[in-house]
Amino acid sequence: MDTQFVDMAHVLTTAIAGVVGWLAGRKKQKNDFLSELQSSIDLLSEKNRKLMEEVVLSREENAKIRGEVIKLREENKVLRFEIEALNKKLENIKTITKKV
Repeated sequence: MDTQFVDMAHVLTTAIAGVVGWLAGRKKQKNDFLSELQSSIDLLSEKNRKLMEEVVLSREENAKIRGEVIKLREENKVLRFEIEALNKKLENIKTITKKV
């Protein structure tokens, strides 16, 4: 009986060690996976931060350009008015040309 008991204890010990080893390995695998996920999240967060900075800069540039376009349109309107006024003054003036 002692031999059977020793064999049974050995089988149980091996089985328990296998289960404990599998559980420890599974936990490490999950931790490694979570670590990789966190690294991916960090990388994506950094890329997102850079893209947001680019978007903010682009919006600032667009606002500046819009302001310049509005200013140029106003200047254009004034210049058109001046050209119309000058053209009205020139309507009744005859051109003098020399014949050579």
